[in-house]
Amino acid sequence: MDNLKILIVEDDPTTCTLLRTTLEMDGYQAGVAHNVEHDDIFSLLNEQRPHILFLDYHLGPDDTLKYLIAIRGDADWQHLPVLMASAIDRSQECLEAGATSFVLKPFNWDELTRIIDEICKQILKREV
Repeated sequence: MDNLKILIVEDDPTTCTLLRTTLEMDGYQAGVAHNVEHDDIFSLLNEQRPHILFLDYHLGPDDTLKYLIAIRGDADWQHLPVLMASAIDRSQECLEAGATSFVLKPFNWDELTRIIDEICKQILKREV
């Protein structure tokens, strides 16, 4: 897992710090981005080259489904696992838009770890 990178796109600095610390303690590499504009999502992905994208449903006043839809429509990134999160249950619309999984805030850390581990197992199976 040391070589699997998770990019956290979240506008709350406290949540970013908690996620990054927890993920790094679990052996993952973690990158963080606080502000992303629609046009910048691919620049960010190409720069960071993550194996998993952790995407908050809300960044400021905007929802991020448009990023997810753009990612799913891009030949280079369409298979990137995207784990979305929100304090409001948006699981149905996120999954319908192409999210790999959804997690509700505040996080149940055991559930979050289980979901990420499962996604990583799928990634490693594809690479074999």
